[in-house]
Amino acid sequence: MVTAQAIATAHGQTLLTSNHILLGIIETQGSFGEQVLSRFPIKIENLKTRLWAYIRLDAGEDKEPYGGEFYGLPLSEDGARAMEATVDEAATQQAEAIDSGLMLLGMLRRQDTHGGEILRQFDVHHDDFLEVMRRHKPASSTSVARTSAAGRTIAASTRSRRRRSHFFKISPIFLLLLTILGGLGYMLYAGIGAPGKLTFVFVLVGWILAVSFHEFGHALLAYLSGDESVAHMGYLTLDPLKYTHPLMSIIFPVIFLLMGGIPLPGGAVYINRAAIRKRWQLSLVSAAGPLATLVFGLLLLSPFMVGLSEKTLRAHSPFWQAIALLAFFQIFAFILNLIPWPGLDGFGIIEPYLPPFLLKYAYMLSGMGIFLFFLLFVYTPFGQWVGASVWGLIQMISVDAATSAYFGFDLFFFWK
Repeated sequence: MVTAQAIATAHGQTLLTSNHILLGIIETQGSFGEQVLSRFPIKIENLKTRLWAYIRLDAGEDKEPYGGEFYGLPLSEDGARAMEATVDEAATQQAEAIDSGLMLLGMLRRQDTHGGEILRQFDVHHDDFLEVMRRHKPASSTSVARTSAAGRTIAASTRSRRRRSHFFKISPIFLLLLTILGGLGYMLYAGIGAPGKLTFVFVLVGWILAVSFHEFGHALLAYLSGDESVAHMGYLTLDPLKYTHPLMSIIFPVIFLLMGGIPLPGGAVYINRAAIRKRWQLSLVSAAGPLATLVFGLLLLSPFMVGLSEKTLRAHSPFWQAIALLAFFQIFAFILNLIPWPGLDGFGIIEPYLPPFLLKYAYMLSGMGIFLFFLLFVYTPFGQWVGASVWGLIQMISVDAATSAYFGFDLFFFWK
């Protein structure tokens, strides 16, 4: 309930609804209700996304009147119905205390709770949930409740150390991709194989690694700001599979690249914004991804910035052209991400400071935001202006890098 209250407060709402309670439960890693839900064949992230969308649409106001209190927390009428059903369910099950599993069971008990309706849309029903809950229930819940505070502190500390060491392990997939990138780079440098095809694969693998750095930046700042859920989700391991979203990570980025080499941001990291209390921290979390992209791009450009001889550039031109093109994509992605458009990091940076009425319309737009941005970018002068700005910035950093990136495009689109 504490997490539910934090979610409501963060959105300018005073009364807890069943949506707040449901989201609070599944955002609390390790809660009994979250553990039971994880046993169902549903995508918890999709459930979270829908709940966040509903809550954000009502940001800044309570849509329902006051319905009562639960342990001092003010409830809306919907929230009161859910908690009444929870108390009834606890009596039916002869439970000694109310836990998060009983709260979800209570929502499902009645047909007129918003949270229960959303769960049923995900094919989670009362009897099925009760059956899974009974199978998953710890053998001695009362002994857990009676554990001393000191014992809990020691156990939590041990688990925390064990989890932290696991959270920050670099993914083998990331290391494999890094090895592949190094191998492709060596082949380009040594002149082994077809330079066009090698450049194409080199840039794509490098782009996947860049997305991993970008999303790791978001996750690390979120973790340092209080959102431990990013660690549980595996976002601190640089595993690209953890950041993959079918539409945002694969379909749209590939279309953009093939249509003209436009590096659409392609990762997806879910941040529990309710766990981050300060507005400036939320802005920093959004800014951390683009900053990681910029750092990666500047590292790629550093040989050009230090100064490469014309002889070196000519002798290994495919390699340097591939490096420059990958760096160009990073600078391009950095600038794109800073545009304050719903769905991009630039909007996330200013989002905590926007008034509720603007946020409401922005959230309504967010579902189609990237598609509309694509149309704006491709079919208006806006895209040309952004592209020209990127080229200008690369030339300011290094003329040789800009020239190499230009010829790198010819290698990347080897089939044209």
